[in-house]
Amino acid sequence: LSWLMSDESFFPRYSWLDQFRLRMAYGAAGVQPGATSSLQTYVPSTVNVNGTDTPGLRADALGNPNLKPETSAEFEGGFDTQLLHSRVNLELTYYSKQTKNALIQLPIAPNAAPSNTSVLANIASVKNAGVEATLNTQLIDIRQFGWDLTINASHNTNKVVSLGTNPGTGKPYPTIGTGTTRDSVGLPINAFFYHTYTYADSNHDGYITANEVTVNPAFTYMGSSATPRDLVSVQNGFDVLDRAFRINILLDYKGGYSLPNATGSFYCQQTNTCYTESNLHAPLWDQARLVALRYAKTSTSVGYLENGQFWRLREVSVVWNLPTRLTRVLRGAEGANLVFSARNLHVWTAYTGIDPEANYSTGEIQN
Repeated sequence: LSWLMSDESFFPRYSWLDQFRLRMAYGAAGVQPGATSSLQTYVPSTVNVNGTDTPGLRADALGNPNLKPETSAEFEGGFDTQLLHSRVNLELTYYSKQTKNALIQLPIAPNAAPSNTSVLANIASVKNAGVEATLNTQLIDIRQFGWDLTINASHNTNKVVSLGTNPGTGKPYPTIGTGTTRDSVGLPINAFFYHTYTYADSNHDGYITANEVTVNPAFTYMGSSATPRDLVSVQNGFDVLDRAFRINILLDYKGGYSLPNATGSFYCQQTNTCYTESNLHAPLWDQARLVALRYAKTSTSVGYLENGQFWRLREVSVVWNLPTRLTRVLRGAEGANLVFSARNLHVWTAYTGIDPEANYSTGEIQN
């Protein structure tokens, strides 16, 4: 639904407001489980019975005859407006989406008979909500020089509404998972859980030792997953030298999330002389996270869970619109241009790992 309110007779008239539009939308969709997901399956197997090889069947997947489609419904609403004789365009949108009967692979006991140690079930409900905004404006527009600016920004939150009911106890599942990443009712998807710690330089010698670090034996919720909740992009475009050249500069921001410094924790856990341990002037917080990781009775890598936010100079490009006298020489090249660009030029961040956008694993093979 869309309503151009600025065309109505009752709408107030302002010299700086060209157009104002309200809009809303609603949609729903479903995802069917796999065609054979509800079936109990078997695999052929041969066993020795009284010295004779005997063919048989062995359970493979339990199946779930009660499966039904996963459904999602989303509402969004907002407005679009044009200002200052269409030199400024602003769009703002709020959205809310809820998924019910989410299809989740529910773990079963590893010592169960089937070789497949999970079963597909409709057990979860998840909600996503957020705000998106776009600003597009022409700041300067003359023959010799032009400057336009586009800003896109969004904020998203999600939470687990329900994880279904445990058929064995008849009670709702409060949490699924036992590691540092879990799904818990009322918390974000794939939330971080760690053993926290406290530390103090009790003897004031500038060094943190094992007896000066106290680790909490219980797990504590430490924030949302390693997926940015806040996104901003700022793109500047400059037309110079009578519009012969166009310069584009793109800045990206990602924030509102935590990110494990896997490189730092892996290196300091595996190496006796990691940077922090060999640096006599390392700050106390850096020493404490190393001690908690390597020397505490209950080891924890929570000190390497860092704020992942950053600004990045994503791209700079220059476009040269070839002059007519040159394109005439290059037959068939009318309207041609040359583009020079460079990407990922610089990053501003407090994250101490290699790069907040770098993916790392111990099995990674460098080419």
